[in-house]
Amino acid sequence: MDHVTEALLRDLEASPTDLKKLVVSALWRHRSAIAIESDAIARWERDDPHRWASVQEWLLSRGITITVVRNRSAGGNPGATPPAPWPPASGLDG
Repeated sequence: MDHVTEALLRDLEASPTDLKKLVVSALWRHRSAIAIESDAIARWERDDPHRWASVQEWLLSRGITITVVRNRSAGGNPGATPPAPWPPASGLDG
C-alpha cells in the first residue's frame, strides 16, 4: 500500500462516515469503476465534505470512475406493473 493511501485511511478513521469502507473496498476489488448511490454521496457531502473530496480525488487518481446511481429504496414508480416471473409459469407443471 502506498503512502497516500495509508495517510487517507488514517485520516478516515476520524470520519463520522463510512468512507473508509469505500476505500478499503476499492483497494480489494481492483475495478476501474464503482457505483455509489446518490443518498450515500449526499450524506458524505453533508457530514464530511472535505474527506469525501479526498476520497473522490484518491479514486480518480487511480483511474477509478464513479457512477452515481439512484437509490433502490427511492420507491421507483408506484404505479408500474411488476415484471413477470421468469421462467413463465405456464407449461412448467407438465
